[in-house]
Amino acid sequence: MITRFYTVPDWDAKAYQQFSRHRQRPVNELLDRVELDDPKCIYDLGCGTGIATQLLAERWPRAQLHGVDSSAQMLEEARCLPISALWKQCDLLDWQPEQPADLLLAAAVLHFIGDHEQLLPRLLGHLSPGGCLAAHMPDWRDALWYRLMLDTLEDSGPGHTPMGTAQLRQRMAARPLLSLEDYYRLLAPLTTSLDIWETEQLQVVDGKSPIYDWVKVSALRSVMQALNAEEQARFIYHFMMRVHAHYPQEKNGNTLFPFKRIFIVARV
Repeated sequence: MITRFYTVPDWDAKAYQQFSRHRQRPVNELLDRVELDDPKCIYDLGCGTGIATQLLAERWPRAQLHGVDSSAQMLEEARCLPISALWKQCDLLDWQPEQPADLLLAAAVLHFIGDHEQLLPRLLGHLSPGGCLAAHMPDWRDALWYRLMLDTLEDSGPGHTPMGTAQLRQRMAARPLLSLEDYYRLLAPLTTSLDIWETEQLQVVDGKSPIYDWVKVSALRSVMQALNAEEQARFIYHFMMRVHAHYPQEKNGNTLFPFKRIFIVARV
């Protein structure tokens, strides 16, 4: 059964836009490997505020674009874009395309959904012959900031006790992503061409607490939802203390934020 790793209320669309330039870069890298001349039907899965949808519209202006996202706030922002697209609010676990797709783009969304052994073959089944699935997924689980988040949950309650439930801590420690080799073994029998790679980008971010500002709209959403107001304040204080100690500002005021991503371009 495909499972959702994060089930929390609506996203903060304005906060998500804070690092839109950085979030656009992996989409460009992904689309550079997509070799489709004239796709007729494109779905942007987990389209959010439409950062990737706009890039799709620029590259393939004749395609029928569909933006799919579970967040009403995100889609409200996306609808303000000066592009022609059909927007749909829908959880990806329930999503079915209106017609087979020539391109399914999934930018920074599939890592929120578990059981990729079932999910990815199902997505490939929604493609037209010759169609392509293009996805990139942040690979958080070995990142320093993610370990700091797990450590904060383990020992930042009163008297250095754990915070939240055991289920929360287990869920946050789970690893929904597969290895590159396992993605190949899963997808190669189902595809005519397959390109899988991983990058680590040294993101240079600015602001007083840019690491926290980045992750609060993604991985930390589930943590915040599971804690009460007093626990949230305690968690944020101890987490930010750790983050500031391990991610100091450079002399120019910027902060260095290494970030890993997995990329997949699969054609059927």
